[in-house]
Amino acid sequence: MERNSAQIVPASAERSPYIHFNWERDLPLMLAIRNATFISHRQLSEHIQANGIESARRSFNWRIERLVRAGMADKLPPQPPFVGPVYTITREGLACLESCGQGLVSLTSESRTLTKPSQMHHYLELAEIRAAFRRAGLLREWAGDLEVRSINQSIDLPLAKDYDAIADVQWEANTFRIAIEYERSLKSSDRYRELISMIASERQVRLVLYFTSSVDLLHQLKPEFDRQEFPVALVPSHIFRINPLTARLFLTRPFGAQRATLPAVLRTLSAGRIGATAQ
Repeated sequence: MERNSAQIVPASAERSPYIHFNWERDLPLMLAIRNATFISHRQLSEHIQANGIESARRSFNWRIERLVRAGMADKLPPQPPFVGPVYTITREGLACLESCGQGLVSLTSESRTLTKPSQMHHYLELAEIRAAFRRAGLLREWAGDLEVRSINQSIDLPLAKDYDAIADVQWEANTFRIAIEYERSLKSSDRYRELISMIASERQVRLVLYFTSSVDLLHQLKPEFDRQEFPVALVPSHIFRINPLTARLFLTRPFGAQRATLPAVLRTLSAGRIGATAQ
């Protein structure tokens, strides 16, 4: 078996162009790396295990090192507080996915630039948010910004904007499509007015959920959305990740501007008392 003859080497070692591609395990691993843009070792391992692709840690470690050696992914230094090295897709990896029928119009092997290292922590935090939804038993589907942009460029009825992610969450037998945005720093008021104008026309999601990097940033951001008629909720990311079911969300005008948990918000949406109808 190929695993028995493989040799794990540092990412800086000379890459080998030869690899016996395993469609059932290599392909999902490469898709997870590409769709996340940046993802830490632990985040990737937990995602792969949760989806039943690779259960043994040793086997996972061997497989990811093997893909790095073959040039399918880059291995970058750890970014505390996220655990383990960080992975991102390469042009060779994108070309491989395209040959497997898994290309995206938003990012191709011929794109001028692939990733922006300055946004690494942004994407690593989004991976943590996704994992929190999954651990809480809420998550059915997740599309990151690469997939969202690809969809928006390809369909006749795009989303109102290229959100950071779209999450299909399930609560009490109902499914809700939620737009995810993560803010690490405050933008200009003009930029938020532009965002509000976009969101006002949204008809394909039920809620825009804004995550912030701090409580202070949330209190600066919330007034920008207080007059928005489309339902918007805000929460510090680190608080939500502790327990998505009990974290208190800061709600905007359509909800009466009170605070409530995500389950309570979803029940309100399910009752049809607020929000657009998902298509």
